[in-house]
Amino acid sequence: MTEHTTLQSAVHSAGVAELLWLSPGGPPGAVGVVPLVLGGRPAVALPWAHVATARAVAASDTAALVLSDPRLTGSRWEPLVVTGRPSLVADGAGDLFAEELLDQELRKHPPARALADSPMLRREHWWYLPRLVLVLDPVEVSPGARREGPADAVLGVDDGRLHVATVRVADWDTDPLDLRGGPGSASGPAVLVGQEFSVPDVERWTVHTTTGRYADGQLTGVVPAPTRALEPLPGLLARMRRQRSLERACVSALRAAGHA
Repeated sequence: MTEHTTLQSAVHSAGVAELLWLSPGGPPGAVGVVPLVLGGRPAVALPWAHVATARAVAASDTAALVLSDPRLTGSRWEPLVVTGRPSLVADGAGDLFAEELLDQELRKHPPARALADSPMLRREHWWYLPRLVLVLDPVEVSPGARREGPADAVLGVDDGRLHVATVRVADWDTDPLDLRGGPGSASGPAVLVGQEFSVPDVERWTVHTTTGRYADGQLTGVVPAPTRALEPLPGLLARMRRQRSLERACVSALRAAGHA
């Protein structure tokens, strides 16, 4: 099996991933994503509500897709770090997403099924199909380490290049944070990103980031995430408000870009 085939298989088998990128003047950016494959390359497809994030990633010359979470994975999943140059495809009509990526998202991300699992739903929620597709041209694929629980997170360090590792936090409530498994020689602005989500429905999905400066196995000047806990189970009204908020943000961004 070639490295290219292994990469495609691992991305196809992953349920969630972390996307990190260099951000000039600060720590690396980081978000949780649904990893997809487009034309044999790793990709993510963000709704237009996240246009600022998509443009920030595309403006960076380096990004990393990290497969670290073993939950919701298939049999061919393995922890990997894929580092390369991101490019952005503004799919304002949703044709690329519908033809090449929708089936993958419906399989991996159950909340998408309520919006796009039939032609009728896709017509009703037309704003959900246009996407900002970020494609990664891999320049390096390296083994990663799996996260085992809330004490683990993905560390991104900027010391002129992007260093990524899965680390264990000894105690989240201290400053500095002692990290096990970080890159020994790297130092610079850094981010810790972790994810909590409900299994198997992924209806609740909390992505948390903690920033600071990394050196010698410690994160100093810690700016903690507002919360690392899984969001509470929403009621019917909260679900409706959340969907309506996403719709408004997507429509507004599409109109601003001349796509709606």
